Amino acid sequence: MSADRTSAALVAVLALAAALGAIASGTVVAGATASAVPGEAVDTAIVVDDATVEAGDDATLRVVLTDAPDGLAGFELTIALAADVATVDGARYPGAFGMTTEPAVSDDGRSVTVEAVDLDDEITAGATGVTLAAIDVTGTDAGETDLTIEAVQADADGGDRIAPTLRAGKLTVVDDEADGTDASGSTAAVAPVGDESTDASADGGSSADLVPGFAADVAVVAIGVILVAALWIESRR
Repeated sequence: MSADRTSAALVAVLALAAALGAIASGTVVAGATASAVPGEAVDTAIVVDDATVEAGDDATLRVVLTDAPDGLAGFELTIALAADVATVDGARYPGAFGMTTEPAVSDDGRSVTVEAVDLDDEITAGATGVTLAAIDVTGTDAGETDLTIEAVQADADGGDRIAPTLRAGKLTVVDDEADGTDASGSTAAVAPVGDESTDASADGGSSADLVPGFAADVAVVAIGVILVAALWIESRR
């Protein structure tokens, strides 16, 4: 093979490798953009846990803000029982909130109002699974009731109002003597903010799985090296 032909072939190989590399790089960028689009709408909700308890026993149900895309400055909300199968005993707050009010239980024991402020900016933009409060109840009669969320006011760090979807929890009270069911009181731990976050690498995925296009980049480099080596050998004949 002549030197001119070898040089031309080498240029062609390098051009092909560069083109394939650009395509692979574009795949990485496109994948990252698709997974995190600035300003993308988030389905923020406030959710109450479900629980099962025996009549006469206690249970605790968490109230959770699923997403805080702009952080959380503070909130006030009321949780109410829809039926007379339990009573509300009180509520507790996680340690993230620097200022809280004494939970206000209604005279009939059917509802409680909680209010807290994030003075230390513990709940920052992008937080998920934020525990707002834990509601303590006691089962009184067998049956079921929803724990509905009422009179909600929640503000983001910038002062904008948060308008979450509200999802009631369900409390089931069972009569152990009547149906033989062993349902001990369900207690939900009030976890510190941030304990719910997960690391993608903890799922056991490889680096190639976490970075789309990584395998394509490796393949392009390998093909380029093989072709250049082949041309070099041919030119030595």
